Amino acid sequence: MRCNGQDMANEDLVKGLKNKSNEVFERIFREMSPGLFRFALAYTMNADTAEDIVQDTFMRLWTMVSSLPDDTNINSYLYSSVKNSCLNYYKHLQVEDSNRTKLTEALIYVGTLEYEDDSALFDKVQECLQKLPDQQRKVLELKIFQNMSYKEIARELKVSEVTVHTHVKRAYKFIWESLPLLYAFMVVKGMV
Repeated sequence: MRCNGQDMANEDLVKGLKNKSNEVFERIFREMSPGLFRFALAYTMNADTAEDIVQDTFMRLWTMVSSLPDDTNINSYLYSSVKNSCLNYYKHLQVEDSNRTKLTEALIYVGTLEYEDDSALFDKVQECLQKLPDQQRKVLELKIFQNMSYKEIARELKVSEVTVHTHVKRAYKFIWESLPLLYAFMVVKGMV
């Protein structure tokens, strides 16, 4: 890294950071953040997310710099931190997607079976399901109500497993987008 026209040694960077030198921190930030941003953007494909990850990485560096070993390579440390944050971001998205899927299944299941005596809720759930294209609805019903695997559904409907997966994903997306109304209805009814 260059500082005042000279190469600044990595040890000097760490030392400057540990001494809470704003000048050293700002130089590292100015010189490294554009590359770190491009690196994060390549992982996330979202500029806002990439920017947040880089900002968070620099905040963590500043707050925990006193615990850094003196021989820390700042460049490697920052790139590793950004990469780990990007991977954690994807893990979070997978958990979020999984939770949405489970919530969607639960709301459909609860709405159609347990609360059949509540005709208004049953009608809302049925209306949501009826808006799905026929094949998506069949696939979703087999998955949720018959507890069939993708492979079993594919065999039953004579389609590929990939097609089944696509139908399920699209059905969940549609239902999830319709869920705020359904969920609000369930809250009003005291079911959630």
